[in-house]
Amino acid sequence: MISVEYVLAEPVFRPHRAVDRSAALDVKAYLPLPTDGFWESFRATVSSFSIEYPLGSVYINGKKIATELTLDLLQQSEPQLRFFSLAPGQHKIINAGFKVGLSTDQPDKIATMLVCARSGLACKNAIAVINAPGIVDEHYPDWVGIGLINHGSDLHLFSHGARIAQVMFLEVCVAQERVVEELTTVGERKGGFGHTGV
Repeated sequence: MISVEYVLAEPVFRPHRAVDRSAALDVKAYLPLPTDGFWESFRATVSSFSIEYPLGSVYINGKKIATELTLDLLQQSEPQLRFFSLAPGQHKIINAGFKVGLSTDQPDKIATMLVCARSGLACKNAIAVINAPGIVDEHYPDWVGIGLINHGSDLHLFSHGARIAQVMFLEVCVAQERVVEELTTVGERKGGFGHTGV
């Protein structure tokens, strides 16, 4: 049995199952409140987005925007305008708003949390977890970060609280390791990658 403890930036950032008894739990983007000078830099950013990305090539939280990207449109989507952007080919590490403590009651097992892409974002929008599956060990003390990458050709914006990845908990066996002169556990197989065909 794995024991899981959370420290939360806000209560809504506790990982949760979107469907009862699903194996993975959704995690969200935690974005701090805007700092001084935010409005000026944000207006400039929106203007550059509108020039570089034509109509229909901008997504907000995984949904295509059919109208021109404007400040008014973004205010409708997220009143506080807490967004991060992922341009094509860009990758970022996003705070998930929680710390996690893991342990197991099995002395021959290690508890771990795997970070995986959300199926819809990956298959429909080409937004993936860059090191999938990311591995969070028992002894990791800090805020969980989600490394995202945009493999597509569209601009993606994600707001504070948007679901960006999913996590699952596993127990990993502690192997009995030894160094030998010759392997004793291999079978009769000959050949390497793809030796049986495609």
